[in-house]
Amino acid sequence: RNTERTGKPGAPMHTLTTKDRHGVLHEGRIRRLTPRECLRLQGWADDRIDTVLAIQSDNQAYKQAGNGVTVHVVEAIGRRIAAMDAELRGEALAP
Repeated sequence: RNTERTGKPGAPMHTLTTKDRHGVLHEGRIRRLTPRECLRLQGWADDRIDTVLAIQSDNQAYKQAGNGVTVHVVEAIGRRIAAMDAELRGEALAP
């Protein structure tokens, strides 16, 4: 577990969780990520975020982002598993 509050500029974002507080370095100070930023990191579209933020508290939005699974990451993992399975079986994987 990384105990730093922020990563280095340009580095990938740390894993979002429901308990940690995440921040970004802004003008020499650490600023907490907004619920919108957390949901964007999970791949949410702005129109969907607007709908959620209109009916939920910031606290609930943070929890929702922290409990989420990023679809793009899961898809990439699944594709890699399928490719390795096909390779081990000596089969060609359909595109």
